Amino acid sequence: MSIELDIALRKINQLQLEDGDLGAEYWHQVELLLREAQQYRVRAEVAEKKLRLIRTFLEEHEKA
Repeated sequence: MSIELDIALRKINQLQLEDGDLGAEYWHQVELLLREAQQYRVRAEVAEKKLRLIRTFLEEHEKA
């Protein structure tokens, strides 16, 4: 998790405590969205690395 996300999640937790039941539910949903976005980011980075490896493999075998 990046530092920026950690800071955002701490702030969201603070807002959850300050905003009462309805506000807390809203901020909880925002927190879930941020965590999900982070997971998609990690998945995209893994997929990008795999794609680079495949491209490198194909390029090497085209030369052979």
